[in-house]
Amino acid sequence: MYQRAYYVHFIKNFTPNWYATTMGTGITAICINTLSGMFPWLALFSTVLWIINIALFLFFTLVLIAQSVLYPASWWRLLHHSSQAMFLGCIPMGLMTIVNGFILFGLPIFGDIAVKIATFLWWFDVGLSLFSVLVVPYCMFTRQQHDLEGMTAVWLLPFVACEVAAAGGALLFPHLSIAHGLTILFCSLILWAISVSLALSILVIFFHRLCVHKLPPKELAASIWLPLGPTGTGALALLLIGSNANLLSAVHAEAVASLIRLLPGIGLLIGVLLWALASWWFMIACVATLYYLVQGQLKFNLGFWAYTFPLGVYTMATVTLGVQTEMCFFKILGWVFVACLSLIWLSIFVRTFLWKNWF
Repeated sequence: MYQRAYYVHFIKNFTPNWYATTMGTGITAICINTLSGMFPWLALFSTVLWIINIALFLFFTLVLIAQSVLYPASWWRLLHHSSQAMFLGCIPMGLMTIVNGFILFGLPIFGDIAVKIATFLWWFDVGLSLFSVLVVPYCMFTRQQHDLEGMTAVWLLPFVACEVAAAGGALLFPHLSIAHGLTILFCSLILWAISVSLALSILVIFFHRLCVHKLPPKELAASIWLPLGPTGTGALALLLIGSNANLLSAVHAEAVASLIRLLPGIGLLIGVLLWALASWWFMIACVATLYYLVQGQLKFNLGFWAYTFPLGVYTMATVTLGVQTEMCFFKILGWVFVACLSLIWLSIFVRTFLWKNWF
């Protein structure tokens, strides 16, 4: 009887911030896979982690569907909530780690069918991302109540989903026909432009909020890492778009062909610039986290997953810079970040799903 009441309570009060666990688990699997060239056994481990991530995503989706059927008013409350609504962006971002996995892990297992599944899911994810970036701000403008002091980096979540989809598109279009790949390329560029421009404007507001009202409260300590999301993903997306654009060089339109020839250089240039901005936020986040630790204000909660995905995309941007520039600095730094991310993910995963007492 007690267990049944617990499950009913979980479904009724379920919120999309649980999808942050799929974001963190998925990006950790992708990061660990980058080391499989040196340690082949990591390929199997990262594949298993990707499968676990699929199971988590399906479970949370079933719970969300059950909540929508049993408690349809929950959506109304969610969209009116000034912070929980932001986590709707976690759904497409969590799904995109699975889409990327079909390319990175699924091709050896399922063959060409993995590309078809990834393509279908990518377009579906784009729809979810556009829903997030349009509906959530509309509710912010018309339904929700906000003030500068209560503002946190969680505001970024509905907007970052589009550039995460852009990065996923960059992995996908090399496996498609020229026409389809070109469509996804331009869609990825559009999604990137929408997301990065809006996210950078929000970062300006967040910077002002930190100056005026200082660091977020201890319950939201992990949110200080969220600025790495748009900056790291923005860098990663353009680096991937640029490096894979040459695979679409056999196009007939001269203007498009000229753009494709320029994209590798543009992607590397803007990727480095955004990586530098992400590095500044990374150092600020480290110092702020140390401050919270010294003050004894860090108590585990579900928000700790904010340590994983932002660091993961920043790590992938670093690793990709190492591949494209062949500079030892980026390569070694990327390896260090992968190791740190793996330990952080393991600690948070255990405390979320295996260690029942959160303290």
